[in-house]
Amino acid sequence: MPIFKVVRTDRTDYDEYDEVIVRAGNESDALNLVLTSTGHWLYDGKPMSGFRADESNASVERVVEDGPSEIILGSFNAG
Repeated sequence: MPIFKVVRTDRTDYDEYDEVIVRAGNESDALNLVLTSTGHWLYDGKPMSGFRADESNASVERVVEDGPSEIILGSFNAG
């Protein structure tokens, strides 16, 4: 499975993610994984704080292939 970099396209603030590296089947699945993440990726009850559910402030870029579907890295700006 390929790896994708999901990047915020707007200004980030404290306690928000600005980039996330994920492994997913395609670009749409990568963005969906970021927007619906659970567990330790939640902040203040929101998945990947800062990314908008309407997908208007994110871009997705394919990086590499092979491996299971998973979040690999999240860049979070703590306040």
